[in-house]
Amino acid sequence: MTEETRKEKELVWIQILYLFIIPTLLIYFEVIPNELRAPLLFIVALLLYGIVKHAKWTYADMGITKDFMKDIVPYTIFTVGGVLFLIWLAHIVPHQPFLKWWSNLKFLLLFIPLSVVQEIVFRGILMKFLRKAFSSPVFIIALNSAVFAFMHVIYLNTTFVLPMTFIAGVGFAWMYYQYKNLILISISHTILNFVAMILGFFIIR
Repeated sequence: MTEETRKEKELVWIQILYLFIIPTLLIYFEVIPNELRAPLLFIVALLLYGIVKHAKWTYADMGITKDFMKDIVPYTIFTVGGVLFLIWLAHIVPHQPFLKWWSNLKFLLLFIPLSVVQEIVFRGILMKFLRKAFSSPVFIIALNSAVFAFMHVIYLNTTFVLPMTFIAGVGFAWMYYQYKNLILISISHTILNFVAMILGFFIIR
């Protein structure tokens, strides 16, 4: 291992600890009250934006290109498969459907931006961090998925939510690794998030 590679790995672990693990734990243990969750996430987003600007990443570095429709077929198959899986899961796992979601303004205004932000952060930014530091695709996808799943510890029923979000994270990470397309992965995540939310799989603490 070269000195540069060692430093890259150390930097990635520090970034994961301070930008992902610690903020999530502060929310989970209610050190940060509910009303300050959004400002905390905004601060983390600003820090990540600062890192991206400092590194002088381009849109293409994050998977944003004009010809994003070239990957529409695999992403469509992935998304449709995910929706069918969630519908099947709803028949075998106890859940509380989110009734009258269309009248919940907070839900309507937040779930789309949140889904897109998650993909920017976990696939567009974190995945690039990991690919710079590690060479194993399996390790990169697994670590990306684990950090993504850990963020969902703030939801109720973690014994179900954490394994489910890890599996979803593996799917998102694998798709992005194979087809680096931040636009389509964000659309896919938004659709699957919407279906999972209205089925009642995610209930925040």
